[in-house]
Amino acid sequence: MRLKPTSLSGDGPNCGTGEPRVKYDLSRNELHLDPLPEVRQVIDSSAAFINRYPHAHLAARLAAQVAALHGIPRKQVVLGAGSLGVLDALLHVNAQTAGTTVFGTPTFDEYAVLVSRAGGIPVAVPSDPPGSQVLDDILARVDRSTQHVIIAAPHNPSGAAVTLDEIVRFREALPKAVLLVVDQAYAEFDETMPADALRHLVTELDGVVVLRSFSKAYGLAGLRIGYGVCSSADLAARVSSAVPMYSVNSLALAAATVSLRCPQELRDRVSRVVENRRRLEACLFRHGLSSGIVSQANFVWLPTEDGHTLFQHALADGILLREYPGLGVRITVGSDESVDALMGSLAAFATRRRLPFGVGVRALQRSHV
Repeated sequence: MRLKPTSLSGDGPNCGTGEPRVKYDLSRNELHLDPLPEVRQVIDSSAAFINRYPHAHLAARLAAQVAALHGIPRKQVVLGAGSLGVLDALLHVNAQTAGTTVFGTPTFDEYAVLVSRAGGIPVAVPSDPPGSQVLDDILARVDRSTQHVIIAAPHNPSGAAVTLDEIVRFREALPKAVLLVVDQAYAEFDETMPADALRHLVTELDGVVVLRSFSKAYGLAGLRIGYGVCSSADLAARVSSAVPMYSVNSLALAAATVSLRCPQELRDRVSRVVENRRRLEACLFRHGLSSGIVSQANFVWLPTEDGHTLFQHALADGILLREYPGLGVRITVGSDESVDALMGSLAAFATRRRLPFGVGVRALQRSHV
């Protein structure tokens, strides 16, 4: 039986119909490159043991590698089924009746879902301009009921950087009882953040959890594995206690372990994405479609109230984008071929119709002064 691709449903971002006419899926921020040969090899060899539950030493070994990578104690590391698995455990173990979790909107849809599922109250703070993440606006919504604040660095969907100094000042402005969650799912693409930023956040500050993912730069989205690093071993132990047993499978553990042994390959792959990101941003600038934001992720953002027109135009060309109704369109940076196709589609779109996209060329010029 042949299964037909399905689409996302509900009132969230529009990813299209899922029909086979889509040639390039630039809607999900996945890495377009094939898995590393070393990763394929270890998955093949590990597949012979999928009748067994994952051994504890596999998780311990990966956690030790993560700790060594960031220069932090092993006891501060929590593994999960994606960084969302860690966030889910954190929200459940730290839940209080009528407690709120504050974050900007638009952002990753699952924040609100997980908060609600854990019994908390999500507080989504709109930003101006739409699609951005204004830390002062988020801070202004923190009150006595606030348990957690989530910020994305880089921000999703805008790709805007959040500097280390900004995060530090933000944490210092929060009440001590409020836990700050910093989602760094796209950190490997961020050219502005110091390499030791994670270590600084969890060793110099209290009440911080940093989330990282193997789904994006490492290209392991289908295996569902990520980790969190907590500012204290006690907090990490509490979060780990809420992670379901065996929720991280043996193939994911093996693939992530091997991936961390290939730092040069990771850098090469990230460089290819960044190069295409720059090409795409230059195209947007050329056609007056730029947001004025220099993305630090593997996607770019086009803020507009009529993103559906662009979404449909690209879809007609076989390119699937991510539409945020009434706010804008997010575009994943894909392969050379997909970026070439998209740039051709954007050029045709700009010629046919001019929309109020973002802040336009003048603002982008000012941002580079």
